[in-house]
Amino acid sequence: MTRSRLWLLAAVPIIAALIVATDHFVGAHPHHSADLSTDLRNFDTCDELHQHYLDVTELHPDEYPDGIVPFDKAVEEAAQEEEAEFAADEADAMEDSATVESVEAEEAVADGGEVSESGTNVQERGVDESDIIKTDGKYIYVLRTQSLLIAEISEDGPLVEVGRLTFKQQGLRQELLIGDGKAIVIQTLEPTSGTVKFEPRSGRVPLEPFEYTRDQSVILEIDVSDPTAPTLARELHLDGRFLTARLVGDDLRVVFQHVSPAAVPSPWDHWSYGWSDGTVSGSDEYHEAVRESLKLSSWFPLFGLQDHERGSFGHGYALECSQLYASRADIPFQWGHRPTTSYLLSFELSAGIDEWGSVGLLGTAIEPTVYASVEALYFAFAANAWWQNTEIHRFNIADTRNPSYFGGAVVEGQILSRWALSEHNGYLRVATTEHQRWPTVSSVTVLQPVEGQAGAAAAANAPQGRLEEVGKVTGLGRTESIFAVRFAGDVGYVVTFRQVDPLYVLDLSDPTDPREVGELKIPGFSRYLHPLSGGLLFGVGRDADPQTGWERGLQATLFDVSDPGNPTQLSVLPLGDDAFSPVEFDHRAFRYQDGVAWIPVGPNDWHYRGDHDGAFLGVRVSSDGLDHESTLRLHGEARRAIPLEGQIHLLSDEEIRTYRLEDQEDLGALSFASEWDNRWLPLEPESE
Repeated sequence: MTRSRLWLLAAVPIIAALIVATDHFVGAHPHHSADLSTDLRNFDTCDELHQHYLDVTELHPDEYPDGIVPFDKAVEEAAQEEEAEFAADEADAMEDSATVESVEAEEAVADGGEVSESGTNVQERGVDESDIIKTDGKYIYVLRTQSLLIAEISEDGPLVEVGRLTFKQQGLRQELLIGDGKAIVIQTLEPTSGTVKFEPRSGRVPLEPFEYTRDQSVILEIDVSDPTAPTLARELHLDGRFLTARLVGDDLRVVFQHVSPAAVPSPWDHWSYGWSDGTVSGSDEYHEAVRESLKLSSWFPLFGLQDHERGSFGHGYALECSQLYASRADIPFQWGHRPTTSYLLSFELSAGIDEWGSVGLLGTAIEPTVYASVEALYFAFAANAWWQNTEIHRFNIADTRNPSYFGGAVVEGQILSRWALSEHNGYLRVATTEHQRWPTVSSVTVLQPVEGQAGAAAAANAPQGRLEEVGKVTGLGRTESIFAVRFAGDVGYVVTFRQVDPLYVLDLSDPTDPREVGELKIPGFSRYLHPLSGGLLFGVGRDADPQTGWERGLQATLFDVSDPGNPTQLSVLPLGDDAFSPVEFDHRAFRYQDGVAWIPVGPNDWHYRGDHDGAFLGVRVSSDGLDHESTLRLHGEARRAIPLEGQIHLLSDEEIRTYRLEDQEDLGALSFASEWDNRWLPLEPESE
């Protein structure tokens, strides 16, 4: 293929990304690419922070068109940059594909996946994750639409409800954590609306009202020391949308995202606005009036704490002004977007939620990815409006009452999910795909936290350090994208896909020299990977047409990765041509115990999923392959499985059904409704 044709192909994804990117992401100014280690600062006072909000939402007309790279020029420059890097990339690919020595098999034997003490399949050992169901071994705690249900595990029958607490409001989304005799429920609530009260400008105010909405969330602290009589101890109402929560020992960490009411006005906004003195002006003056009328409390997330034990109420800013970090750039947001604050609150669970530590970041993506280890928490999001690269920011969270911002870095490409991030022995591994180039290529970059700053960053309000790239392996899945990632100690597994599914095995034992040591190409792909002992790797994903890449049925796959240089596919078990499993997109729906993988399934068409019953497929795993061992059915959409003491408790949106594991006898169900229509959906896996 000639070089000119290559650039014609390359321009297609570049142009598409330029068109759609600004509809989805809020990042740095398109022309802004300063190094993160020197580009973030915090604020000495709340007044200083308020002024920063005003500055970042100010429209600078002179920055358009001269200050912004025009669309056609952006495409041209992107193509030139691609051409300049093409030869070097090809050379890298030749080097990456060179034969390397295999890692010894015993070094690559993966530990099994991690299950928290509360029964959730989690990403990191010792880091529990919020979910819709939890257990302490004696009781099971379940979130219902507007209540927390507590059920006792019986010896030879279904669960028995012993306690229930009804919530004041119904959560749009809600999750649960338990510990220290407490249940913590975090809910995203219906947003509130408001109207800006304009401050007069030269004795006049705009006639057009400025209306806005604010996302709302609440943390409920529930005393469950007596499961038969749960009581609400405290409720902490917050501005923002609940993202995720973690529990490490007694340390509770909850992440929210707050979107401020005022957006950066677009230079294409040419509306006219009337004023109280009878005059008419353009949009610039109207937006300026909005900005000047917004107090800091309009921009910054607030809290309201109701303490039912003490009968008290308090309110204020959700985090300290000095604990918010922001770009030093004058305009870190795209036109039409609003300043967005992602923030972390950390609590000592034993002490309750009435005191907390806080830290936040101003200017994150609409959907930032959150990853947490035992001692650090990371935000990852688009580094610019085109998502050519990913910003990663590290927060130190070992001190619960004093979490702090450490520093950040930019890595090339886009991450898939939080599974693309993994901290091990002090290093952060990051898997990305560079979609803004052709051919697309995926990489794993290794970052090391480095204390201290230099140059401009040595001034006051500087981050504590930075994340520095120390190693990188690239050239994975050319023309393809990452569909699944799993890190297991010194080994990494990356699945890319377009028409066939290459599984790459990476040796990450030397952070400065990560290497691809094995590759396996098979039809289809995995969306979730689960390492098992004995050098086995379990995957849940889809079959696909090897010629077109068209997705086909749900399937489970077992890989032998005991020899990293020669991974093989041991077995494939079809799970239904028209079946769907939430495991494909939510790892918490997967459970593996005593050699059996439990996979919830339902209709592939989401229109029918809520109206049909589901099942859990029990897949027996051995060194010889996979076998369908059982199909355990239940009413409603299958969601979670908790195996305990010879039983397995299956959660749907309509019941918790209990089976005895020894003989799969149905022991009955604790129903969330009184009547059933006894619908059954045939979900037997196909035979091989």
